[in-house]
Amino acid sequence: MAKRDYQNNYPSVTEVLGVLRKIGLEMWFKWNTAKFCDEKSAKGKEIGTQIHELIQRHIELNEMKIETQYPEEVTNAVKSFLLFKKEHPEIKLNLSEIAGTSETYKYNYTVDCNGSENGVEIVADWKTGECKKKDKPTIYDEHLYQVSAYVYAYNELKKVDIQRACIVCFAKDKVSYNIQWLNGQEIKECFEEVFLPALRICNFQRRNKKGE
Repeated sequence: MAKRDYQNNYPSVTEVLGVLRKIGLEMWFKWNTAKFCDEKSAKGKEIGTQIHELIQRHIELNEMKIETQYPEEVTNAVKSFLLFKKEHPEIKLNLSEIAGTSETYKYNYTVDCNGSENGVEIVADWKTGECKKKDKPTIYDEHLYQVSAYVYAYNELKKVDIQRACIVCFAKDKVSYNIQWLNGQEIKECFEEVFLPALRICNFQRRNKKGE
């Protein structure tokens, strides 16, 4: 995904959630070399970007032409996405990569996708991951906080009241996916109890950094 120019100095959802401690990631960095971690992270981000772009083209243009330096991983993720679509015909995907700014809470965002489930409007967020020895890739708590911020911002943008969202993680190491749903109460709790406090911390750290 291309870097967005929002014409403001608000933090992005990703930057906000960066203040949260990630124990698993810390241990990964501890037990691997810096070179390995940097290369693996860069590769993961590039693959994630390519998958988002392919899904966007599929939704908007009904095409999916794979041109990548990581054909195995990208092909697995694309097949995982198509398996998700096949197994969930009740989910209709409408728009993707919806960028904007929440002026109410002052943060920037890009919603991966909006659509509907059995006629009820939803927000969806795409992730990529690895199954390793498991049947499905892992969906982390941070992903729930992230999609909750997208729902609130999208509701503000479109003047709607979406009360349902999902995170779908597509595997890169085999054809598999994982899906987790949030209802209105869960979205509210994730947003108010985690995202908004993280936003305050992020803004506090930004102000302190400017004062150095």
